[in-house]
Amino acid sequence: MSYENLNPIQQFNFQANRVLTYGESACSAQEIRKAVPGIRTLEDWHRAWLALAEKAERENRFLHTAYYYRMAEFFLKADDPQKEDVYKKCLRYFYLGFDSELHLAYKRSRVPFEGGMLDCMTIPAVHPKGTVLVCGGYDSFLEEFVLQVRGLAARGYSVILFEGPGQGYCLREKMYFRYDFEKPASAVIDYFKLSRCALVGISWGGYFALRSAAFEKRITAAAAYDVMDNGFEVMTSVFPAPVCKLIRAAFRHGNGGFINRLTGLIRKKSILADWALSQGMYITGTKTAYEFYQNLAKHTLSGIEDNLTQDILLLAGEKDHYIPTNQYYRLKERIRHARSLTCRLFTEAEGGGQHCQIGNHMLAVNTILDWLDQVYQPD
Repeated sequence: MSYENLNPIQQFNFQANRVLTYGESACSAQEIRKAVPGIRTLEDWHRAWLALAEKAERENRFLHTAYYYRMAEFFLKADDPQKEDVYKKCLRYFYLGFDSELHLAYKRSRVPFEGGMLDCMTIPAVHPKGTVLVCGGYDSFLEEFVLQVRGLAARGYSVILFEGPGQGYCLREKMYFRYDFEKPASAVIDYFKLSRCALVGISWGGYFALRSAAFEKRITAAAAYDVMDNGFEVMTSVFPAPVCKLIRAAFRHGNGGFINRLTGLIRKKSILADWALSQGMYITGTKTAYEFYQNLAKHTLSGIEDNLTQDILLLAGEKDHYIPTNQYYRLKERIRHARSLTCRLFTEAEGGGQHCQIGNHMLAVNTILDWLDQVYQPD
């Protein structure tokens, strides 16, 4: 596959490519190429993907149904009455697909954590040479990454996919997005009685993986797929430069009232900005844009880079529209005490220039596998 230009709205185009990148296991490319180009509003988006999901459902194409429902759910606000129903259908069809289409060997677990539960899925290797934990990012579901990482099990690594606060089922238990991801990561490591493991973090999970490795030394190798070292910087970079500067300056001076007023005006003018701020407040459990940014400001690796003493892999895409590439170069310079530091900036020419190498994600997966084979030494 390659990254396709199907829609002039960058967010819509990227999300459609997230499904296309997995090929025929996840979708009918022909269906998506027909449905996506005309989408201009969030209502258009939901309607188009819901129609695709219902068609695939009637035809018993389970994983296609699951991914289409995931896209139909993606831009729904938390208070939309359809959101929970679409989420449940999405998960139902993922597991039908894992069972009857992939014939995947897996086990589901729920790990107790601070009065709630963390959803986990174990994909065992036939002759395991080690265990790799995998976490997603901002508002992800673990199920959507199975096609992305099942190759790790084929290569001999038992995989444990897990969700943390702010992701998937955790939100239904009111466990909200948080910076100290080493705590849920340690709970998973304790539950599975691991003495050592590797951790691969996808998207915002790149921050989670490195943050966890800084404080949990049973993680002996950590991969940021892709790099993310400052959440506040990421979520303000989405605005035009003058607006970005205003918000950052106001935040530095603690001017929450100004930020709330400014973002309120922006939300009236941009449906995607409105959705992004609404979604951000939903997953962080906050009530205002300023409180949301206060939460994200804690998602930083600044000052703890020297705690990273393991084998570290940093990945980035040169055309990533979510994560500023300066974060890749900054981390590359600041990680000084790692046992080994491997860095790879994927280019547009090789098809890996997008966020998480969407369009040619196997570039990243194969890089991670080769790196694991070199550095990860299980007990």
